[in-house]
Amino acid sequence: MKGCLVRALLSLISLLLVLTAASSPAETESLETEVRATLAQFITAFDNLDWEAFRSAFDDDATVFYPRGVPERANGRAEFERTFRIVFEQIRQGKTAAPFMDIQPRDLKLQIFGEIAIATFHLDDRPGFTNRRTIVLQRAGRGWKIVHLHASEVSNVNTKRER
Repeated sequence: MKGCLVRALLSLISLLLVLTAASSPAETESLETEVRATLAQFITAFDNLDWEAFRSAFDDDATVFYPRGVPERANGRAEFERTFRIVFEQIRQGKTAAPFMDIQPRDLKLQIFGEIAIATFHLDDRPGFTNRRTIVLQRAGRGWKIVHLHASEVSNVNTKRER
């Protein structure tokens, strides 16, 4: 009985040491820097309609919800690339030089849970609407990859809530 208690206590202490080390401020700051850099690269690729850099930001099994025009969820590379190719052409509309957009995330919030990061932010890119984005990234041997992108928008008209 005493041996079991000692082993349990040692296991608990070991677990606490691992959890404390894994969530140290220095590691959290390093992970946040990595995620911010990945997001910046993704946004630059999207601004410039750099197809290869854009598509390489996504995991092969990523899912995407689009803000308008496409009601279905895209499941996996073939589906989200098919729709994003159309989106790229719509944005390009005969322009020949980058940048084609100027994506400016506002109110960025990062949450990091070990190998998963969640980035949420707003865009002011359509008058009368607030565009919301959630990007879920997963850390892998090849860096951070987008595993889910959720894009939605809400009308700014009649946004006062009755209490």
